[in-house]
Amino acid sequence: METLETIMAKAALLGACDKVSKVTDWEGLVKLFFSSQGREFCKTKNFPSLLTFRDIRDKVLDYGIWIDSGTIVCKDLPEVALVGDTDATLIYTDNTKVHKVVLMYGSKVHIKASSYVVVLLDNMGNCDVEIEKDASAIIL
Repeated sequence: METLETIMAKAALLGACDKVSKVTDWEGLVKLFFSSQGREFCKTKNFPSLLTFRDIRDKVLDYGIWIDSGTIVCKDLPEVALVGDTDATLIYTDNTKVHKVVLMYGSKVHIKASSYVVVLLDNMGNCDVEIEKDASAIIL
């Protein structure tokens, strides 16, 4: 079983920034994952592995990381990561923030965006993406 400490140690060995040493809980690790530096690190290093994600599934679901979750539908979540066998419909109508969506390890997403919504999509593994949006929505 992967622990918070072993994941941070692996990240440090791969050259993660010093912010990883300041993480004290799963919520902090997920916040770092969703940061622009965290997403870039995970993308370039292909980190963490799918096996690691599966190991920590129960620890990170409450923070928006869906791992091998089958078919799901979510609305207006600010940060979502879809990993492995997850096929999501994500509906966005809240235009008060930039929504972040991260795709890894074969996940699939159908994004429905309207009402001047902005969605930052980071596809880290050539995952399947379908977008349905009105003229006001922006997908980056």
